[in-house]
Amino acid sequence: MKKRIVIGVIIAFLIGGGAVYFLTKSDKKDNSETKANSNSSQSSSGSDFAPVSTKGLDFTATITSTGASGESTAKIEQDGDKTRYVATADGQETQVIYTSDAYYTCTNGQCYKFAKTQSANSGVDVGSYEYDESEIANFRNTAAYKGKQDCPAGTCDVWSVTTAEETSTLYIDSKTKRISQVEGTNAGVTSKIVYDYKDVTIDVPQNAQTLQTP
Repeated sequence: MKKRIVIGVIIAFLIGGGAVYFLTKSDKKDNSETKANSNSSQSSSGSDFAPVSTKGLDFTATITSTGASGESTAKIEQDGDKTRYVATADGQETQVIYTSDAYYTCTNGQCYKFAKTQSANSGVDVGSYEYDESEIANFRNTAAYKGKQDCPAGTCDVWSVTTAEETSTLYIDSKTKRISQVEGTNAGVTSKIVYDYKDVTIDVPQNAQTLQTP
């Protein structure tokens, strides 16, 4: 299954309340302009599109989606091999926590544990918010440079990337080369993901009931 760069927020409820969603003053002006033009040409071809993979990094990603039914917000937190998805609907917060061997759903203090092999049933594809080296290499084929803009990280190099499903805009921190923000529209839903790279700690629920599903 091909991965979209941005997906809308999906919320689905399970098991009686468990839930699954970059100055110098110089007389070499001509040389500087030539170099700048050269860089612009390279950028437009995607040859210097080289964001850092999010693999192995701690971060929090805030996802805002807007569609016909209004606006919704969710959050992804990454801590080593653990990932937590948090969404609020009708005033009720739901968490889905993924570990190396299981996943948990928690709502109103009640948590359930499922085998990792059943994670497709959770309703959340947390991999849609992560970018590894292979995916970045694929994006490079269509990457078009749009210049520098302000972004949550400060100043970013902005790129347009096209996949089979959609065209999205990636904001890459000019200093760290990390992905700061991603925007895109798919199936009438406009989504924005803002990344904040910081230490994250995810605690695994200790009171979870273990459930088996068909």
